[in-house]
Amino acid sequence: MTITRATPVLMVDDVGRAVAFYCDILGFAFVVGVLESSRETVAVWPAPGPLAFALVECGQARFMFETRAALAGELPRFAETKIGGSLILYLDCDDLDALYARLSERTPFLKAPHKTFYGTRECSFQDPNGYVLTFAEAVAQTTTPPETPA
Repeated sequence: MTITRATPVLMVDDVGRAVAFYCDILGFAFVVGVLESSRETVAVWPAPGPLAFALVECGQARFMFETRAALAGELPRFAETKIGGSLILYLDCDDLDALYARLSERTPFLKAPHKTFYGTRECSFQDPNGYVLTFAEAVAQTTTPPETPA
């Protein structure tokens, strides 16, 4: 077996609010949604009504958002599960400084851009539902050429 993609499903109170944050603030694209009232699928954003489910994507990253009611209807254990939580959505990006500059006026950061001991620069913030997103950019490794004997 080969896993070809992982797409987290994030439980949220308001799918439309989550989509607006990810699309309008982070630059994700709306792919599809399901209206709460009719279970009709929609492919336009903003949607013509409250959503029970939505899928957004940016590059290789995809997230699904689903209301507690919709998730609990399929898996009852979600009826009492806390929204937000103890996971970090770790996203590789190609211009951390531009991302930070663009977002720092619109959302509070938990951690500003910093270099890690494992060769990345990262910054973290919390989305409106309490999920933590960490954006990371690889740091160019510089190597010192070996000394040549005199």
